[in-house]
Amino acid sequence: MFTEKRKYDYWGELILKKSRILKEACRPQEDKVNWLFMKAGENLYSFVYKIESPSEAIYGKPFKAKFAFTMSDKIRKIVKMNQVYEVFRGPEPIGEIILKRIID
Repeated sequence: MFTEKRKYDYWGELILKKSRILKEACRPQEDKVNWLFMKAGENLYSFVYKIESPSEAIYGKPFKAKFAFTMSDKIRKIVKMNQVYEVFRGPEPIGEIILKRIID
């Protein structure tokens, strides 16, 4: 996971469905891949996330997380708070992200 010593840009929520490549019993906090893509307009922007309460995270239900985008300056100019954006794991659509507030 790409979460060690990272500065996170946003607080928000993720609603993820289980990727078809994961084992049936896998939970969100057990997924080794936390590098996903958010679709804003026609573009995909990469981000990593850290689940706030890992034991409470369930596929198909919203859970709180912190997010760090690789192009954080550009993201601040184009995203809107409390808007739903589609999330991808590579080419596979796997859920939605809602950015709630900027972390200063």
